[in-house]
Amino acid sequence: MNFANIPPFFSPVIWLDMNALDHNIAIVNQKTQSKKLRIASKSVRSIEVLKYIADKTPNFIGIMSYDALESQFLLENGFDDVLCAYPQMNELAIKACEETVQKLLPDGKDIKMTWMIDNLEHWQLLEKIGKELNQSIRICIDVNMSSKFPAVYFGTQRSSINNHKQLKKLLKQHKRTKPTSSYTKVVGLMGYEAQIAGLAESAIGKEALAPVIRLLKTRSKSHVSKRRKNCVQVLNKSLAKSLQPSLEIVNGGGSGSMDWTCASEEVTEITVGSAYYLPAYFSYMDTMQAFQPAMGFVLPVTRKPFKDTVTCQSGGFIASGSMGKDKQPIIHYPKNLQTLSDEGFGEVQTPIKLDKASQLNIGDNVWFRHAKAGELCEHFNEIHTFRDGKETDTFLTYRGQGKCFH
Repeated sequence: MNFANIPPFFSPVIWLDMNALDHNIAIVNQKTQSKKLRIASKSVRSIEVLKYIADKTPNFIGIMSYDALESQFLLENGFDDVLCAYPQMNELAIKACEETVQKLLPDGKDIKMTWMIDNLEHWQLLEKIGKELNQSIRICIDVNMSSKFPAVYFGTQRSSINNHKQLKKLLKQHKRTKPTSSYTKVVGLMGYEAQIAGLAESAIGKEALAPVIRLLKTRSKSHVSKRRKNCVQVLNKSLAKSLQPSLEIVNGGGSGSMDWTCASEEVTEITVGSAYYLPAYFSYMDTMQAFQPAMGFVLPVTRKPFKDTVTCQSGGFIASGSMGKDKQPIIHYPKNLQTLSDEGFGEVQTPIKLDKASQLNIGDNVWFRHAKAGELCEHFNEIHTFRDGKETDTFLTYRGQGKCFH
């Protein structure tokens, strides 16, 4: 998008370059065509954008959500296959979502709502809810795909199941404690290789680690492949003993591992989210170089305290995760600008240092990119869309629809 030719407009706002979004969708479709695709809602956070991407994705299977009430919201807005990827312990929220499933079923819709577990407490809660509602609850078991190297834990600390033996132990625990008639049904396994799919090799301030990260990723792939295959075999064997069909879902991958995950024979579906917006952090990932920045935010220049400094209204949109320069927004346009090291992105204003060639005046706009996808939408009600350099439409964010699922 040619930012220089865009006429002045009201800001602060989120911008979404539809040309870049279409470009990114096309690349995702090409890379993932051998698998079913699930969109990660946390990386999008807009019903209208989720539907736009889904309509352009031939292998779209459903949504990966992050919260029980968000899952209900997605079902109410027409999505019929939702996998809540994080264990939920809010009994009332789970019940509300499952009651929505019951309401939609009489309409002739085939609704699939699946819940993530990784220990007996999660499983027993879903059994209890299923019994109270007199319906079968769909379950997916999350297996930790992190790699443990000497002196290095490479990955995320999430599921308590780290191998196929621990998975067997969970299955035995449930078998001993479940009632005569089970109200849950295991339909899936998730083996998300976060350390491969979501870790940038050349993040700002961490460039020296790039060779080490590349080496660890390569070695981790063999661990992930073996562990995921073993766990799939264990679950399918257990299901066969109970005269149940094989796993419907074997979910893996993410935006940064599309090629490798889609070549993994045990995987049936891949989840993609950040690739659509290409936030700043993902620009420093080796596998994301063909993608284009599609989303960011615009701040207006409202002050000029010095000849070489301007101050923008708003700011402070720092990404989640361990703190560092790689979690700060970056200035996308004009080029060769930088924030002040002692102020950074402020709470309600952001000062910017100009170089000798830059000319910014009060009323001008500065275009930024957030470090992560989705999180930016928590700060704005609307997304302003652009095509061929012209503003075309506005989409509501979750926040714009009065929703916040944190």
